[in-house]
Amino acid sequence: MKIKKIFCLLILQALPITLLPQQNQISTEEKIKILEEEIETLKEKRATKQYKSFQGLGPAASEVYYLEEGLFSLGGYGEIKYKNSLSKYKTDFADVHRFILYAGYKFSDWIVLNSEIEYEHSGIERKKIIYCSDVISGSCVKKTDTIQQGEVYLEFAYVDFLFSESFQLAAGLLLLPIGITNYYHEPTTFFTVERPYTETLIIPSTWREIGFMLHGKGFYDIFMYKVGVTNGMEGSSFSEDSWIRGGRQKGSKVKSQDLAYFASFDIFPLEGLMLGASYYFGGSGQNEIIKTDLFSRFDFQVALPGTDDTTTAFRTYLQKSYQNSRIINPKVRISEGHIKYEYRGITLQGLFARGWIKEEEVRALNAKTLKNIGSTVEGGYFNIAYDIASLLKLKHKKLVIFYQNEYVNTQKRTLKSNGQRNLEKEISDQINNFLGVNLFKSSFINDGFVNSLNSTEIKKLLEAYDILGIANPVNDRRIQTFGFALYPHPNVSIKLDYEDWSSKSKFYQDSDFFNPSNNNIDVINLAVTFIF
Repeated sequence: MKIKKIFCLLILQALPITLLPQQNQISTEEKIKILEEEIETLKEKRATKQYKSFQGLGPAASEVYYLEEGLFSLGGYGEIKYKNSLSKYKTDFADVHRFILYAGYKFSDWIVLNSEIEYEHSGIERKKIIYCSDVISGSCVKKTDTIQQGEVYLEFAYVDFLFSESFQLAAGLLLLPIGITNYYHEPTTFFTVERPYTETLIIPSTWREIGFMLHGKGFYDIFMYKVGVTNGMEGSSFSEDSWIRGGRQKGSKVKSQDLAYFASFDIFPLEGLMLGASYYFGGSGQNEIIKTDLFSRFDFQVALPGTDDTTTAFRTYLQKSYQNSRIINPKVRISEGHIKYEYRGITLQGLFARGWIKEEEVRALNAKTLKNIGSTVEGGYFNIAYDIASLLKLKHKKLVIFYQNEYVNTQKRTLKSNGQRNLEKEISDQINNFLGVNLFKSSFINDGFVNSLNSTEIKKLLEAYDILGIANPVNDRRIQTFGFALYPHPNVSIKLDYEDWSSKSKFYQDSDFFNPSNNNIDVINLAVTFIF
């Protein structure tokens, strides 16, 4: 205590007189007491961590925004899971799914650095490789081994300029504010073990890209907005069952020929009620997608025959120039609306999302990927939950029971031939007959019309009758999830739930014996999650 008083007296001597108003009316003891209180207050501010969302960001990720100038923040979250698939043909597994570290620094009261580093699956990914273990008489003896590969990602890293409460600018690797979960994805903020599948397959959480974002709130904190521009996606990595998820570029040497734009708005008209919507519009060509139509059948080898070096080089040049003139930029569009309401232990949450790509652009994507990518996709869910801790007289704890019903279809609409393929083939045949040479390829498999059924027999039958573009009914999914989440501490949750899976598929090949990855297998999930 003596040392503290001496320290306070030294501060008093150093302070300008103007900082101590009414100096003659306050005794030295009172001044020391005031300074001691100020020191204790500063200590509390440094020691007390605030778990409060900043403009929709996760509570632990928001810590840096509430620090004093010049301070460093460290936090994170984790998810450790066990999954029991109710099929003897599918292996159960346990996994350290995510361990996240947040690091932030507050340069000043209006400049903030925030970042997230993610370790998935214990930071290790196992992959099978096939290689030649020995070469005998020019032949390869193939061998399969399992290797381990690190899986560490930078989830976001940006500098945020807080000009005012209603006008702020973030620049760097950003989380896209589409839906609820992508921006607010810490595992203690939702009750199910897995994130909603709509916000995984339609909205590809965790979704981050490099760009700029204007954001802020106003009207007495009733209104919150986020608008921005980022690099676009990589359409050559789109798929049938997870749509655009594979096209996320994740901030690593991203192709930025084509950009994307987004806008998100939330309103809070009543205490505990959030209503919101968002829209995404982005290119995905990145100079890799070529328009697919009748002229894609043009055969340069026939148009410019010859095997000498000069002819070959000139033909290659013409073919490349022709392809470059036909590069297109398929546009991805996603719109969604959401609601969340919390009142006296009851939580209601719902979201509906739809995505679409124009058919002629889907055709070009299909030709590139050889997959039947959905031209329209949609999904939605609602979750109702109730905290029964008070009924069971559990003090300082939460025990939430919940039910969630979800629908996801990544092939709501697909590109169908509708005679177009036959028409193009007929035109090319007639031109070839007229010219007397096969200037246009009569047989052109890579034309964008693809079937995606698991049933090989039915697939062959449809293709024999030239019926192409049929979606796989496995991708039309229904998931009902019910379970509970126990919170022994506000930052720790233990979750147990049951996922009841079904799809529109009736093919016997989609039974778990033939296809253990199909969407008709129920799952029991257990998880321990935390934030810090």
